[in-house]
Amino acid sequence: MALRIGIIGLGFMGKFHFGVYQRIEGAKVVAICDVDEMKLRGDWSSIGGNIGDDGGQQQDLSGIRTYNRADRLFADGEVDVVDVTLPTHLHAEAAVSALRAGKHVICEKPMARTSAQARRMIHAASKASRRLFVAHCIRFWPHYAKARQVVMAGQYGKVISAVFTRLSGTPIWSYQNWLQNPGKSGLCALDMHIHDADFILYTFGKPDAVTSRGSGFRKGRLDHIVTTYEYRDNLLVTAEGGWDYAGEYPFSMSFRIAMKKAAIAFQGGELMLYPLGGQGRKVDVDDGDAYENELREFVQCIANGRDSEIAPACSAVRSVQLVEAEMNSALTGKKVKVSF
Repeated sequence: MALRIGIIGLGFMGKFHFGVYQRIEGAKVVAICDVDEMKLRGDWSSIGGNIGDDGGQQQDLSGIRTYNRADRLFADGEVDVVDVTLPTHLHAEAAVSALRAGKHVICEKPMARTSAQARRMIHAASKASRRLFVAHCIRFWPHYAKARQVVMAGQYGKVISAVFTRLSGTPIWSYQNWLQNPGKSGLCALDMHIHDADFILYTFGKPDAVTSRGSGFRKGRLDHIVTTYEYRDNLLVTAEGGWDYAGEYPFSMSFRIAMKKAAIAFQGGELMLYPLGGQGRKVDVDDGDAYENELREFVQCIANGRDSEIAPACSAVRSVQLVEAEMNSALTGKKVKVSF
């Protein structure tokens, strides 16, 4: 029997997840919840985003129950899993309520607006004996996953340096412009840059400290952040995230990792390996889409009663904590020790 999914929050990622579930065997969207009545009637023309367009403007919601209140979705006995794709500041409240109602929860990244809220979610899942997953898609992105595999194998020696970049035009397409509200989104640092911070933590482990610099449209805003992660053994890791570019500036993400015997880089949609003393070559990566990969993993984990080895919920808490340290550093101009 397929797991029955209820999606709460029909913004960019809610729409994206809805489309992805149609391709996953063992999962079926049976209910959706949003405060916008037009969306509940299938008119999704107002939903914006910064990558692709999944699912079209008009949705056929035949056979799908619709709710305009979260408590009604959580009380639906025909829903096994609640997928939380609400604005970030609403993640914790929705996830905790769904867990208390006996539902498993899949939550979009970042896990919560603060690490304290994220820890509440972990506690609620444990108390309810339900599964909690956080959708950090970069861990499932074929090019990033392959690069991590190469690094972890160690065949090209230790990593000397790594640089990650993620840039975008200013996102002004979100519902009621919530992404531009620091208290709701955490701005670029927590909403977009966290992708690379999480992958750095996943691949290289916890840094001893971070030194960050930031800028924004107004003083005190972090619409652009550059961080150096301090590791022992002379490892240099940096990451830059910015969404302060005007107009239709295109979204881009890239990385380059230097090892003793080779370099591996992702740019322009291709993963390239440059071995010492040899010619550069394109690296083959697994087929599939990161969003489909992650949701399929979570569905299979729930069906089999296990946590995800790729993206355990506890690691998502640490990713929020890491970005909080970076934000602290950027706003104070001081190096900040990473403690968790």
